[in-house]
Amino acid sequence: MATDAKRPRMDATKQQHNKGKTDKRNYYAKAADYHRKKPAYLEAGQRGFLVTCNMRERDCTRDAFRLLNEYADDLYGKVGESPPKEQPAEGGAAEEDEEEDISVQVQKQAEAAKSEKKKFRFESVDTGAKNVCFITTVLEDPTELALKILRDAAETKKQKSRYILRLMPIEVVTKANLKDIMDGAGKLFDRYFLKEPKTFAIIFNRRFNNGLDRESTINALAEMISAKNRGNKANLKHPELAVIVEVIKGLTLISVVPEFSELRKYNLMEICTRKDEDAKSQESIGAEKTEEQNGKESGETVAAEVEEEKDAAKDEEGSQKEPEPAALAEDVKKPDDEAVPKEEEAKSEQ
Repeated sequence: MATDAKRPRMDATKQQHNKGKTDKRNYYAKAADYHRKKPAYLEAGQRGFLVTCNMRERDCTRDAFRLLNEYADDLYGKVGESPPKEQPAEGGAAEEDEEEDISVQVQKQAEAAKSEKKKFRFESVDTGAKNVCFITTVLEDPTELALKILRDAAETKKQKSRYILRLMPIEVVTKANLKDIMDGAGKLFDRYFLKEPKTFAIIFNRRFNNGLDRESTINALAEMISAKNRGNKANLKHPELAVIVEVIKGLTLISVVPEFSELRKYNLMEICTRKDEDAKSQESIGAEKTEEQNGKESGETVAAEVEEEKDAAKDEEGSQKEPEPAALAEDVKKPDDEAVPKEEEAKSEQ
C-alpha cells in the first residue's frame, strides 16, 4: 500500500518537470520567431539591381553585396561616415547650441534613433523566380554604380565574381499591366529621350507571366519614345540607349542603360572571359590596317613598274610593229607578181 501511495506523487513531479521543459522550449521558439527576420519580397516602387546566376543564388547574392558595397564606398563613401558639418555664419546659433544642456541633446538623439527605422544601403528581396535575385538600394541612381563595376571589369578583365552572370540596374518597378508600365516609363523617358535625339532599342524579357503581350508593350513604348523627340530612332545593333523591360510574375522592372552592346549586354562573365578574343580582334584589326597600308604602297610601286614596263613594251612593239604592215603588203603583193611568170614557165615547158 505504501508503494501505491507514492506513485501519484512521483507522477505529479514528472509532469511538473516535463511542463517546465516544454515551457522553456516554447519560450525559446517564440523568441526565435520574434527575432527571425521576415522574408522581404519584390514590390512596386522599389529600385535596385537585378542579378542573374546559374544556380547558387545565395553565393550570387553574397558576391553582389560584396561588389556593390566595395564600389559604393569608393563612389559615395562608407555608410558610417557622416558629411562634415557646416560652420554657422553667425555666432548666435553657436551660442544657443552651447547653452542647450548636453542631457537634452542625448535624449533627443535617443528618441530619434528609436523613431527612425534603420535603412541599409543594399537589401536582398525575393523575386519568386529561380536564378533571379534582386537587391534594393536607397541610391537615387543605381545605373551610375553598375556602370562603374562593368567598365572596371571591361578595362581590367578581372573576374571578381564566380556566380554573377548579369548585373542590371533597375530604376522603376511597376505592376505588370500596360497602364502602369506607361505611367512609370513616361517619367523615366523624360530624363533620357526628351532633350537630345537618341538611338534606342527595347529589350523585353518575360518570366512566369503570359498576360502581358510582348508586341503591344514594345510598340507602345516605341511610340512614346518617338513622341518625346522626333529625332529618336530605333537601332537594334548598336543603340545609344537600351530600354530594359523585365517582367517577373506580376511586376515589371524598367531601366534605360547606355553602352548595352559594348558592355556585352551587362554580362560580367562575358566581359571578363572574352579577353583573348578582344586581343585577337584588335591584333587582326591592326594587321589588316598594316596590310592595307603595305598593299597600298606595294600597289603603287607595282603600278609604277607596270606602267614603266608598258611604256617600254610600247616602244619595243612600236619599233617592231612599224615595219610589219609594209612586210605584210610585200608578202601580199609578191604572190600576185610571182604567179604570172610561173604560168608563163608552165606554158613554155608545154
